[in-house]
Parts: sequence; structure tokens; C-alpha cells
Amino acid sequence: MQFKRKNIVICSMILLLFVVGYAYNMFTTDNYIGVNYDLEIENQAAELNEIDTLDAMPTEAIGEAIAVDSQTAEVVEQNPSAVEATSRAAATFFSEYRMERDKNRSKEVEMWQEVISNQNTEKTFKNLAQQEIVKVLALTEKEMIIEQLVISLGFSDSLVFLTDDSATVLVETKELTSGDVAKIQDILIRKTKFSPENIKIMKKN
Repeated sequence: MQFKRKNIVICSMILLLFVVGYAYNMFTTDNYIGVNYDLEIENQAAELNEIDTLDAMPTEAIGEAIAVDSQTAEVVEQNPSAVEATSRAAATFFSEYRMERDKNRSKEVEMWQEVISNQNTEKTFKNLAQQEIVKVLALTEKEMIIEQLVISLGFSDSLVFLTDDSATVLVETKELTSGDVAKIQDILIRKTKFSPENIKIMKKN
């Protein structure tokens, strides 16, 4: 009876981990809503002109993201101190959210490691936990590689959020041209094998 109870607890832990992973994926998808850029669509140029700066990201750890409209942009151009302040705010946003993302991934790995180290965990569940750890670490490494490749295109910074079947990219820039989108999308397709409709590219200045 006690053995069955322990198995139920372990199964509940594994189910909880899947829920946490699903919630994290939903968070990165729902809270980073942008424009899907399909390079085969003829009116892409018109869509790119409608790209808006992100309003605010609902995470207390990173605070509020500053949206810069066209009127504010004019003032910034005439005020060097404002340009510097905006750049610092953007840098803080990217670094803090990257830390938050990596912290969540580390917690997920730790939870799976607890399942593996539990002597009462069945071999099947241990194998499953090991597979999940490998998957999380692979996603984390791939995010870092893609971020560096995007930055190498000339952007000040970038954030990449990967799930099993989708990718969201946030770049620090004032303008996001069709050429920029094509280059970023090419990187994502090569590194993830995702189709264009599963790739979201956004900007934050």
C-alpha cells in the first residue's frame, strides 16, 4: 500500500512538471505576441510597416517595457541623454528577461533531477526524466546560439524563446526591415527546422 502511494506521488510530480513546461511554453507564446513573417506573402512590405513596439511584458522581475512612439522618437533624436537612457532601459530589459528565462529552465532541470535521484522512481520514469533534461538543455543551448547569430547581423541584442514546435525572436532595434526579417528567419529555419508560420519575429527599441 505504501509502495503504491509513493508511485502515485512520483506520477503526480511528473504530471506537475509537464504542466509547468506547458505553462512556460504558453507564457512565451501568449505574452510575446508579434507578427508572423512569411517571406512568401506578397504584401509583406505593407505588414512590416505596421509593426508596433511591444507595450509591456507582464513579468514583475523585468518591470515594464518602454514603448517608444513616433512622437517620442523625435524628442529622443534631439536629446542625447534620452537616447542613452532608452538604450540602458533596453539593455536592462534584455539581460533581466534572459536571466528569468534561464532561471526557469534551471528549475525545470532540477525538478527532473529530483525524480531521477528518488530511489522509489521506476526505471521508465527515470528514463523519461533524463530525456526531458536532455531536451531542456538542448533548447537552452540552441537559444544561446541563435541569439549570438542574430546579434552578429548587427542588432544590439536579441532574445530567443524555443518550444518543441515554435520559435519567438525579439530583437533590439528601431527599424526591422524585410531584409532583416529574411536573415533572422533564415537562421531560425536552419537551426530549428521550423516552418515560417511557426516563427515569430518582433522588435523592441
